[in-house]
Amino acid sequence: MNIEIYKTEYNKLQSSLVDGFLNSAEAVEGFVLARSSGVDNLLRSIWKDLNMSDKLALVAVGGYGRAELHLYSDIDLLILIPKNSHDKHQESISKFLTLLWDIGLEIGHATRDVNDCIEEIKDLSIVTNLLESRVITGSESLFYRMKSVIVSSEWSSQSFFVEKQKEQHNRHVSFDNTAYNLEPNVKESPGGLRDIQTVAWVAKFYFDVNSLHDLVEKGYLSKTEYEVLKTSQLFLWKVRYALHIIAKRREDRLVFQHQKEIADMLGYIDRDSLAVESFMKDYYQTVTKVARISDILMQLLEDRVLNTQNINSRFVISYGYIKATNADVFTKYPSAFIEIFLLIAKHSYVRGINASTLRQMQLSIDLVDSNYHKDVSNNRLFVELLQQKHGINKALKLMNRYGVLERYIPAFGKIVGLMQYDLFHEYTVDQHTLFVIRNLRRFFVPEYAKEFELCSEIAINIDRPEVLLLSGLFHDIAKGRGGNHALLGADDASEFCKTHKFRNEDVSLVSNLVKQHLLMSQVAQKEDIDDIEVIARFASKVKTIRFLEYLYLLTVADIRSTKADLWNDWKDSLLKSLFKKTKKYIEEFKGKIPSVDEIAKVAKALAVENAAQHGYALDIVENIFTTLPKDYFLRYELDDVLWHLYLVDKFQDKEIIVNSRLSQYNVIDIFVMCDDRKGLFFKLVSIIEKLGLEIVDAKILTTKDKKAYNTISILQSEILQHLDLNHEIENELISSDISIGKASDKYIHRFFDHKIKINFALNKKWNMTELHINVIDKQGILSNIAYVFYELGIILVNARIATIGERVEDVFFIYNKQRKPLINSEQKELKLTLEERL
Repeated sequence: MNIEIYKTEYNKLQSSLVDGFLNSAEAVEGFVLARSSGVDNLLRSIWKDLNMSDKLALVAVGGYGRAELHLYSDIDLLILIPKNSHDKHQESISKFLTLLWDIGLEIGHATRDVNDCIEEIKDLSIVTNLLESRVITGSESLFYRMKSVIVSSEWSSQSFFVEKQKEQHNRHVSFDNTAYNLEPNVKESPGGLRDIQTVAWVAKFYFDVNSLHDLVEKGYLSKTEYEVLKTSQLFLWKVRYALHIIAKRREDRLVFQHQKEIADMLGYIDRDSLAVESFMKDYYQTVTKVARISDILMQLLEDRVLNTQNINSRFVISYGYIKATNADVFTKYPSAFIEIFLLIAKHSYVRGINASTLRQMQLSIDLVDSNYHKDVSNNRLFVELLQQKHGINKALKLMNRYGVLERYIPAFGKIVGLMQYDLFHEYTVDQHTLFVIRNLRRFFVPEYAKEFELCSEIAINIDRPEVLLLSGLFHDIAKGRGGNHALLGADDASEFCKTHKFRNEDVSLVSNLVKQHLLMSQVAQKEDIDDIEVIARFASKVKTIRFLEYLYLLTVADIRSTKADLWNDWKDSLLKSLFKKTKKYIEEFKGKIPSVDEIAKVAKALAVENAAQHGYALDIVENIFTTLPKDYFLRYELDDVLWHLYLVDKFQDKEIIVNSRLSQYNVIDIFVMCDDRKGLFFKLVSIIEKLGLEIVDAKILTTKDKKAYNTISILQSEILQHLDLNHEIENELISSDISIGKASDKYIHRFFDHKIKINFALNKKWNMTELHINVIDKQGILSNIAYVFYELGIILVNARIATIGERVEDVFFIYNKQRKPLINSEQKELKLTLEERL
């Protein structure tokens, strides 16, 4: 990499900014923004040229985060890294920073993962920097996770204001509380740039705004005050920019030897008074205006943030807590039980409910009786709560904590504190439900748009978010009663929606979402979603794209709310794929299913056409494709077919071909081609398990010339960075060892049922047997299942491997030795052998 090119580029940027300012100091705002933009572009180029990991995020913080860079201002950077990966990325980050220093950039930097940010955010300067941060390049999802740290931290509007107030006071004291020093500091002195920034910081935390102008709309800042602050800031920027040019470095002190030169640079001339005197008079008048407005705004904020804000005749916000105006609010206005939580949602800075008001609420809680939810006023307030753009999750959590939610929705009371005895859910049903609401809400929040991009894209166009939230609220509400909780919950949801005067189509939508909330995850994880008939059956149940979109959002939110380690890239990709395939099917096929032969024929023709475009001779392609059964073109995507073709053609003389790559589903696909032999799948699975890797999918296929095409999909893992996966598998396959130990317990659960559940079903379409195994997860479980297949001569065609919590739910598509479905005696023998083995 040629450092001189970057040096030249940076020096050219700096020179152009100096020339521009000297020609037109009035355009200072443009030059401040231009340096920030120019540095952005430079850093992106260097980041890209150094091939920095896309798992990192380069973040601008402080003044640079505001996109405000004076000529020699420090360029403050935060490099975000994945959890516990300091050692892994230390060398590349060090190289990046060293290059920046060599180019001549004045860098302030920190390298942190999200956990580091959680630790460091207790520091006022850190939270201030992060508050103004923006991502320059790299992982936006990591950046947004970092930003969420501020929201979830212990900092409140009140505590942030108090600390900023102290900081400003101490800074003013260090300058003797006067703006009239003969050699003032443009940035730090009273009335300087830091006072404007302090107002902006506190207002940003309290009002959740991005600029001073936003405060005018909030009614906190008058238009006149805004114009004065804006004009003052631009004047001080001109002074600071000129200081940097004269000093040829970062300089904020307006010392005597610079004052006259700055006056000349800014166009002051000697008249009745000297130019320098006119300049300094303007300076002092400017900082006096800033100090005056700063005092007003900080006092207004103190009163508003720390003291009392009137909301209506029933409630005020006192020192950050919502408080009833008198002791009989709840008895006189029973709707206040819902209204108070609606107000909490509307005022995001409210920390909670005042203690005396909580006591009043608890003393009057019996007013929320079995008829309360039928009152039109209460209905209106609750629906309005669900329609808020912010604060819904917080409000519902408090409603649950203080016993109002279980009384307003009697069915919800039956799941409060209900433990789910299944090794699948980590939380009680009510807490799980509230996490679902939280996850659904995040799809609508721009700050989390990069976390689940498809979900956020869909959510933007959702016409009735409250309907989606109600489906989340009711999806598990009938658990613990006995019977099918989805059907019972659908009835509860329907009754609730009718009581709340929802449109018939919305009543039906909520009810059906609750009834079918498990459908999408079951199809994605247990069925072959590459099979057009599976998509057709699923599409016949969802019927419309609207229902599909709502169901997809609910499914993602539900799975992510069960257990921390339950969600992974594989599940994410399966659901996305099912969503996209079904949407396409509904839009294009409209219920007409092409035959299997037609699909295979079209897929094969497309593969031949693409192979020719890639330069393959048609006779070579035809020779290879002739050996492949029809199933091959039904089960593999075009990209996979071309990958296999490349490998088979390139390594045609090798007995064993092993290759791996990252698939479209964000898992590692391992492709193995060799002579078909008994126990091959078992050997493959054993090798992969021995390496400590987790298998999620398997496609097993034998060609017409008795070659095995096996594709094993595994989750991404750090283990892969320390081994040559292809080489390891190839070496192991050459050996003839097929011994295996019994599956051993992975977890110790003395209080849970370890009983294995084994069921068989006939797959009529493919004329094969489906084997469903449901058992607690164990070490080496898949290799033991594969060993049983090997022992009994069972032919495996496909496998869907699903680990749900600490339970395994696997589906295997199998034949007997005659490549026919298993007869009853064979099923019985297989079941007994598996039960003994597992």
